[in-house]
Amino acid sequence: MQPQSPQTLYEQSFRHRLQAILPETADWLQALRFRALTRFEQLGLPSRRLEAWKFINLRPVINQSFQPHTTDLTVTEAQLQPHLLGSDTIRLVLVNGRFVESLSVLPALPEGVWVGSLKAALRTVPERVQASLAKGLDHEPDALVVLNTALFEDGVFIDVPENAQLASLIHIVSVTTASADPRAAYTRNVINLAPHARVQLAVAHVGSGETLYLNNSVQEFYLAEGAQAECCLMLNEASQGWHLTATRSTLAQNAELKLSTVTLGGHTARHSVSTLLQGTQATVQLNGLDVLEGQTAVFHQTSTEHWVPDCRSEQYYKGILDDAGQSEFNGLVFVAEGANGTDSQQLNKTLLLSEDAKVWTRPQLKINADDVKCAHGATVGQLDENQLFYLASRGLGRDLATALLTYGFAEEIIQRLSHPALRRYLDQRVLENLHRSDAGLQRQLGV
Repeated sequence: MQPQSPQTLYEQSFRHRLQAILPETADWLQALRFRALTRFEQLGLPSRRLEAWKFINLRPVINQSFQPHTTDLTVTEAQLQPHLLGSDTIRLVLVNGRFVESLSVLPALPEGVWVGSLKAALRTVPERVQASLAKGLDHEPDALVVLNTALFEDGVFIDVPENAQLASLIHIVSVTTASADPRAAYTRNVINLAPHARVQLAVAHVGSGETLYLNNSVQEFYLAEGAQAECCLMLNEASQGWHLTATRSTLAQNAELKLSTVTLGGHTARHSVSTLLQGTQATVQLNGLDVLEGQTAVFHQTSTEHWVPDCRSEQYYKGILDDAGQSEFNGLVFVAEGANGTDSQQLNKTLLLSEDAKVWTRPQLKINADDVKCAHGATVGQLDENQLFYLASRGLGRDLATALLTYGFAEEIIQRLSHPALRRYLDQRVLENLHRSDAGLQRQLGV
């Protein structure tokens, strides 16, 4: 196959990168990468002409030539400490898109469980990975998800056999280090759960430096009958960091997925979430929390498809925007013909702390069945002056009253997370973003 002539610096750089990694991959993976490139050429780079990309200016990425990160290990255990959740977790560390065994902590696992580097899995157990990577490729509408299939080099692979339940939280820490010129990383996390398997994950992306960089990451969840997964994706990139990520999930009968996205920093972040409910009694809960300052922009695109009867989906996204922060929530719930008994709730709430902050919110329903219970809504507003006055009349200063109300607004999402160490970690990070991190105030808030 002869690729089309590159039209942008970005295309030139990723095509050159693809040619560099092809000799290192197996024949079946080479074929998959070329299939992905063909699909990408059909779709083309996203633009504002597409509804899903209407508010995103991709020119800083498209007009840039990104180089791969170097292989030098520049992260130490001490530098990781502020981002860790405790010693009782299964820790998987990626630095600049590559798995680092020396920084990871992998205790003994139940028989048949695979948790580790995706690159290692492709080398040692390819039969457990191959089918997952190819699913949905030919019908994937997001060009950057397709591009990830062509370019990913590493990530995390989790494969849990029937009835196995991992007691420890799996904590994936993906670190992007500072560099002198623009760099890009493409990572892939694949999570396969057999019937009645269960896992909890926390995926943290953190970055440093003042140079533009790009992280293109994809997560895939395949939940068999009765499987349960809970995942919290935390985005805290550097001020010039771009993070374009996607989560694709397929749920069988009685499967349950809880996915939360918390954005605390970066230049631009976009999370595209697509969930297919393909078995009766399947349940998905999507939560989102953005705590933004400066000029950080975050875009949430969700598509939840009910294809069979008696499934439930819930989406609850909240944003706190200060300075010139921007956010978008574009959520679609699709109910197929015959998917009776569907129960779907969708709500987006945004708190604006600045006159320069902007939000776009578009919850949507597309229903082709009669016997359903579906609702959606959105609110945008400022702090209630009456509530502030009431707290002030009880002896609280305006700063503390503002902190209490704002923190309470965010806490509703944080309390939806099951793992206590993760809740404590996010409580502290949220207060830092709200400039309410002094010890005295944290004590008053109970953090």
